[in-house]
Formats: sequence, structure tokens, C-alpha cells
Amino acid sequence: MTSREKFGAYCSLPGLLIVAILLSYPLGYNVYLSFMRYDNIQPVIFMGLANYRQICGSSDFWLSWRVSLFYSLGTTALTLLISLLLAHSLYGIRKWQTFFRTMVILPWAVPGVISGMMFRWIMDTDLGVLNYLLAELGVIKQNIKFLVDYPMLSGILATTWSYIPFMTVLILAGLESIPSELYEVAEIDGADSIDKFFHISLALNKTQILIAALIMWMFTFRTPDIFMSLTAGGPGKATYHAGIFLRDLIFKYMNFGYGSVVGVFLCLIVSVPASFILYKGVLKNNENSTR
Repeated sequence: MTSREKFGAYCSLPGLLIVAILLSYPLGYNVYLSFMRYDNIQPVIFMGLANYRQICGSSDFWLSWRVSLFYSLGTTALTLLISLLLAHSLYGIRKWQTFFRTMVILPWAVPGVISGMMFRWIMDTDLGVLNYLLAELGVIKQNIKFLVDYPMLSGILATTWSYIPFMTVLILAGLESIPSELYEVAEIDGADSIDKFFHISLALNKTQILIAALIMWMFTFRTPDIFMSLTAGGPGKATYHAGIFLRDLIFKYMNFGYGSVVGVFLCLIVSVPASFILYKGVLKNNENSTR
């Protein structure tokens, strides 16, 4: 580690300590509650691993994990694909650059719950603008029940629209760090736009893309705010996200001990892969670059 990197690490230490202190108590208390019977009805007693055994035998628990995994992977993949193309296009724009970049970032200012409500109206069977446009273009002859027949796809599309600005900005920041001389030399050597995209933009921006995809996956796996306002977990339990399952256990059934187990699993399934991917993709990359 160079002296400049050490200085940066020392400057980051106070902020990291504050975050660690603020997170340690609620996380530790959540783990403590996961071993207790705490439901506001019966006396609070130590249950050991009983809550964990009970939750692992719950069909709703496994259903919510499958929904969360499919939703997070689908949203991350689609958002990453669109953001890569959009960031590469914005990078090449020189005229009206500020205007276009501002327009791209605007959807990020809309809260997730509001985005869900907006897409609920857009995809409404009778009054939705999407069905109206498709009918006017002659694509469909009968209105499509998007929220009933395709609830997961509807949620993925709504979330993708909401998160495209965030991921585009991260990828664009990585593109800005690439020397423009590389593109000029590649163009002299006869490289076309596709070659420059894959061999320069994509190859030299892997770390930023990895971080953006990881953050996106973490957001969508643990936060179902768009699903809550778009489908509320339905129809039936077709979009019964793990976050909605956790909300029901704690706020609907007031079973804090049982719900804390879901919180522990959510924390593990997000933090463990995140640590592994960051170590493999970022730290290893930094080690190789210093050799």
C-alpha cells in the first residue's frame, strides 16, 4: 500500500468507526431477539434455535427467498445492460452534455414507493397508459393484465426504471477515469464503436461495474419498496418478497423473535456474498495493479 493509499485509509477510519458503532447495536439486538420468544402475547423467554428451525420449515420463508432471488437477479441484469449502453452513449456526447446527464438522473429523485404507485397506474388494465399506447399502435387487440398475469415482470421493469440513473452514474464515473487517448489510439488502429466498447470501456471499467451491480443486487434483495406499492406481494404470493414477509411478521403479526430470524438471514445473504465479491473483484485487482 502506497503512502497516499495509507493516508486515504486513515482519513476514512473515523467515518467507518461511526458507522460500525451505529450498526453494531441494532444488529446485535436483532441477533439477540432471534433466539427469544418475543410476540407481545406470551412472556419473553429464551428459545435457542427453535425460531431458526421453525422458520426453515416455513413454506412462506422459502417462497419469499425464491421471489427475492429471481427479482434481484432479473432487475440487476436488466438494469446493468441498459445502464452500460446508456453510460457509453452519454460519454460520447459533448454537446448539451449537462442537459442529457441531468435528464437521466431525474428518475433517481423519485422515491421507490412513488415509482411503484406510478407504474401501478401505467400498467393498469383499464386506465393504464401502457395498454392505451399498445392498442393505438396496433400491437394488442385486448388489454393486458400486467399486474395480474405478469406481476414479476412488472416489478422488474418498474425497479429497472427507478435504478437506471444510479447505475448509469456509477458506470459513467468509471468511464470518465479512462484516458481519452486510448480511444483515439484505438480509432487510429481501425477499431469501431463495438470494439472500443468491449475492449476499452468494458475491460477497463470492470471494478466500477462490479460495484454497481453488487450495490444494485443488495438494494433489490433487501428493499421491496416498489413491490409494496405496485403489487403488495400479490396476486396471491407471486411477488411475496422476503422484505414483505419480514414486514408481515413484525408489523402484522407482532412476532419480533420470529421476524428477527428473517432479518439475520437477510443480513447474511447480502453481506457474505458482498464481502466475497469485493475481495475477489476489488482487493485482488488492486493487489495485481501494485505488483
